[in-house]
Amino acid sequence: MSHVPGYSSARPFPPQQRVRSPYGTPDHPLTPQRRRGRGFGMFGGILLSSLVIAVAAIVGEHVTAPDPDIAVHSGIGFAVYGGEELALVPYDRNGSGGLVDAMRHGLSEVRLAAVELSTGDMKWDVELADRQPWPVAVLAAGDHFAYVSTDNGLMILDLADGGTVAEPGAVPGLERSRALSGAAYGFDPALDAVVALDVDGGVQVLPLDALEAEPADAATTATWSGVLFAEGSAPDIGGMTSTEALLADGESTVRLEPTADGALGGSLVVDGPDGKRALGTRVFYGAGIVLDQTSPFASFDVEIDVDALIAEFLEDPAAASEDLWTGFGNTAAGAGAGHVLVEHQPEPGVDAYALHVVDLDTGQVTASTATGSRLGRALTSPGGYTAVIAAPEGSYWLADLVLVAPGGSLERVEIGRP
Repeated sequence: MSHVPGYSSARPFPPQQRVRSPYGTPDHPLTPQRRRGRGFGMFGGILLSSLVIAVAAIVGEHVTAPDPDIAVHSGIGFAVYGGEELALVPYDRNGSGGLVDAMRHGLSEVRLAAVELSTGDMKWDVELADRQPWPVAVLAAGDHFAYVSTDNGLMILDLADGGTVAEPGAVPGLERSRALSGAAYGFDPALDAVVALDVDGGVQVLPLDALEAEPADAATTATWSGVLFAEGSAPDIGGMTSTEALLADGESTVRLEPTADGALGGSLVVDGPDGKRALGTRVFYGAGIVLDQTSPFASFDVEIDVDALIAEFLEDPAAASEDLWTGFGNTAAGAGAGHVLVEHQPEPGVDAYALHVVDLDTGQVTASTATGSRLGRALTSPGGYTAVIAAPEGSYWLADLVLVAPGGSLERVEIGRP
């Protein structure tokens, strides 16, 4: 056929194709396969979006929520467990710190943390009570148990994990002491035992690592009758500094002397058997030498003859002041390890503080850290570590523990905060 414009060439019809139904034929029926849904569908998408938003809100709230307020109690104690020396640190925790923390903690808690002195790592951290105020002090620790005084009685904890071995007021032999406050308990190093006053004025003795108390002998009763009290909490021992302090030999002293008459700053001077020598050249402002307050009774177990003290002040005020201060203990913290701690202001008149560790041989500053306020209690562990309660920079809360190693290095531990 010739080609005609506008018309296509004739083509044969395509071969006939068999039409198939998804349902088959009456003789051979088929069941069509169901199509799998793609994704979660509308409802699933809504749920997924809601979940993502909720998780983001929780994470965001946890990240932006303010940290809880931490206040370390002064009643810190020491223990040795598994060959590692520990600081047992009681503290208050106020505030949830976010939704995640709120599921793990109450709004107010009294807790006890065990800190490894050599590393600053947290070994365990347990809740003691879910209320405040609740004064707590670590009296002593044996090889297995720690003994903690509270205003509800004596409490015994396992050093392995901080688990409660005996609740307050539930220690056998101390049934007549359960109604007394934290001031009714102490530690007798001569007996290596906890002592407790009972409601009749008697004294009970609980040897370390024992779980049952027994009556004290006459000598022990006489020793502790004027020290333990049926009313009042365990003493809250604040930080103490001085411009002069004793060194480890009990004779030599270290003191801060003004660099000149009327000068704002002072430098350290050691006065010992070999005479007087300058301890370094650094100038400190508003400074004080940190005093050791390891003994829990140093701040209140002081016998003072008031009449004699007044007479001495009238005759020689400087000597009277020195004698009064000596009664409260005036050994420099860290002196046994060969250094002293100096609390000072970085610049004259500023509202900020710092802690410096000064080597007693060379006068060199071996470590330092900034603090938000004046220091709290300073204690020396049996292994020669000095533990000092301090405030974080920019805060007045005493919430940190500064650990000064025997070699003069420093580790700062944030108690109660991850």
